[in-house]
Amino acid sequence: MKSRLYVTRTVKIACLMLALMISVAFLQQYVLRRLDHNSIRLDGFYLEDPNSLDVVTIGASDIYTSFIPGRAYAKFGFTGYSVASESITSEGLKTALKEVLRTQKPKVILIEANAFLYGKSDNEKNEAHIRKLMDNLPISMNKIDYVTNNVAPEDWAEYYMPIIKYHSIWRDYPSPGLRAVSTLKQDLRGYSYLKGFRTTTSVFKSDTKCLNSKLAKENEAYDLNPELQSKLEELLEFCKEEKLDNVVFVRAPHYVMRQTYDRVKRSNKMAEIVKSYGFDYLNLERQVKEIGIDEATDFYNADHMNIYGAAKFTDYLGKLLQDKYGVGKTEHLTRLQQMRWQKAAESAESLYNYCDYLIKSNKEIKLEEDINTLRDMDRFKK
Repeated sequence: MKSRLYVTRTVKIACLMLALMISVAFLQQYVLRRLDHNSIRLDGFYLEDPNSLDVVTIGASDIYTSFIPGRAYAKFGFTGYSVASESITSEGLKTALKEVLRTQKPKVILIEANAFLYGKSDNEKNEAHIRKLMDNLPISMNKIDYVTNNVAPEDWAEYYMPIIKYHSIWRDYPSPGLRAVSTLKQDLRGYSYLKGFRTTTSVFKSDTKCLNSKLAKENEAYDLNPELQSKLEELLEFCKEEKLDNVVFVRAPHYVMRQTYDRVKRSNKMAEIVKSYGFDYLNLERQVKEIGIDEATDFYNADHMNIYGAAKFTDYLGKLLQDKYGVGKTEHLTRLQQMRWQKAAESAESLYNYCDYLIKSNKEIKLEEDINTLRDMDRFKK
């Protein structure tokens, strides 16, 4: 009789513990979490089937606002995703690269250069920028390695269980509810529509002279910040050790002014370093003319292209990946995957049309994969 009572109690305790674990997991994933476009983007990456991506871009906002995977699929037939987070650190780039390699074997991995081009290394210690990547990675040996080597021991728990840090976010509701619903709907759907792309409907107007026309002939090179150069060399050594001959470094176009011209010269230096390790550096900032970038219409601020610039950049980069790196039409997709990628292509076209309408209507809105954007842009399907 006692043994039956013990069994019953054990089962009840086990069920209670299981219910508690499920509740905590749900709260951490959808409710008591700092949800933003970075979390939705990275959440969508983990929904991609293993070894189903031909091209992955890694970096900061410079790349997730530049490359439109759905458009690339529609025009060139290859699959892609932007595994990027806002103001990613150089150490974050290495972690993101390892994270991609855990589930994917892309034909090309493009790493955007921005994290190494700062004049100072302040960004490396910016907790907000670090967390925009790290809070959204599942626990793995990769994450454990980053936390162990870059985070103070007293803060480890907050990185493994972000709910500890963000448990009081319930006070901000209902504002965070939209992102929670967007993330939940994406998970239930099983795939991302925009594949990490984000844009706005602004057009950058500046009285400061744009110097993009000078860049093709600018060969002067400025030294990188010593700490960032060391981080770059560590990343390049890692790529060599892992025999990652599919890694290519890229610099996306910007609206370059006198105030930001030093980054152009540091980019030239970075190109020298990258090439000395045997990797390609695509300095597309120097090729705005070939890409067709118009400084008057194709940026939403000095550091980012808008939908018009992103469309031109995607078309140029896609052709380059096809011709130079042999990234052809994907042949390995199942019927379900083809259906999902067709939806991504349609979503990219709808988003372009939606942005075009809003820009011409002088309505400035930040657009990403949330339920409002998706619902509104559906009206612009052809």
